Amino acid sequence: MAGELQNIFDSLYSAVVQAQKSVEESLSNNIREGYFNEDGSAKTVKMRLNDKDVEAPLFVLVPHNTLKIESCEVDLQVNLDHDGDKAVGCLGKLRKSKMANVKIKFSSTDQAEGMARIGDNLIKLIPTI
Repeated sequence: MAGELQNIFDSLYSAVVQAQKSVEESLSNNIREGYFNEDGSAKTVKMRLNDKDVEAPLFVLVPHNTLKIESCEVDLQVNLDHDGDKAVGCLGKLRKSKMANVKIKFSSTDQAEGMARIGDNLIKLIPTI
């Protein structure tokens, strides 16, 4: 698996970017499917508060902090060589001593402004008791 060293690093970077995109898409899909009906209306749960029946949107009953990739650490062994003026690297065969160790650390972020606004408007649907 020989290639220009820059291509190897670009591939690693692209993998991290794709992983972050997958996290964001998963969150978006979970919110749409878990908290909203197909027509866009909020899914609600019936509750009895102070002897009064109310329907509260599910969305406002749980926190919605998003995940982001905080850091990515890649530890790999590369056999370096050169081809003219270009550096090339070879990761070698997939033997244990040639495998890369990848550590990805996720962290929670503050709620996105748009989600906060949606939550604020949905809270208004809950009647005052």
